[in-house]
Amino acid sequence: MSSSHILIVDDDETVRMILTAHCVGRGFRVSSAVDGAAALEIIERQPVDVLLTDLEMPGMDGIALLQAVRERGMLTRCVVVTGYATIANLTACLRQGAFALVAKPIDGSGNLDSAIDQALAQLASWKQQMNDIVSRRHARSGS
Repeated sequence: MSSSHILIVDDDETVRMILTAHCVGRGFRVSSAVDGAAALEIIERQPVDVLLTDLEMPGMDGIALLQAVRERGMLTRCVVVTGYATIANLTACLRQGAFALVAKPIDGSGNLDSAIDQALAQLASWKQQMNDIVSRRHARSGS
């Protein structure tokens, strides 16, 4: 999984630094952005496997970012990391395609690691299914 690319989006520089250090320590390639608009610029330039985003940010917030990723049909799995973990926020995030919501402060990072690992496993499964479909189509067409 060391080739997996994680994008961290949070307007708080300290949070970005902590999450970056944690993810780099796990062997991931990491990019970071201060808000949703900057995150979309990164996503449009390079594939991102897992997006870790805050909800409350100036400019484009986390919900708008999740919606933009969903509307673009990206396979990127989204995990919301927020200090505003409410049922309403969870529901809004899930409606926009979030894979999981992890509450701040992140204590011990077990929940975060689990969410990242599960998101990557789901992404790998989807990619395998797509490869299987393409292989079957090629086999049927005689290519």
